[in-house]
Amino acid sequence: MKVKSINLNSSTADCAEQPMVEWSNFDLSVRFKNWMNEDVQLNFFDVPHFKFLSSDECIVSDLSDDRVYEVLNSELLANLIKCGEITPEEHFKHWFVGFNAIGSFIEVIFRDFAEK
Repeated sequence: MKVKSINLNSSTADCAEQPMVEWSNFDLSVRFKNWMNEDVQLNFFDVPHFKFLSSDECIVSDLSDDRVYEVLNSELLANLIKCGEITPEEHFKHWFVGFNAIGSFIEVIFRDFAEK
């Protein structure tokens, strides 16, 4: 798996508490308090797939769990295109969002993103 690091406005490292996750109408909201106790909200739009992964799972065990990564040439995206769930023209992205304070990642496939 080839990845590149993504820099968000606020770090996901050392979040003060577990993130609150809400998925509604294919939009995913991830809310957490960062290390400075500030409220952060990550909004992913048009999300056909997401899941939590432990930082010990082999798919992410080589990644630092205090960062955000975009997966390049994603096999998961290719599979979703192959089965007709999404199309290449929609330009979906595949990210891993690490939360080292709880030792986990959120894996998310999405079309658009905003951060508050």
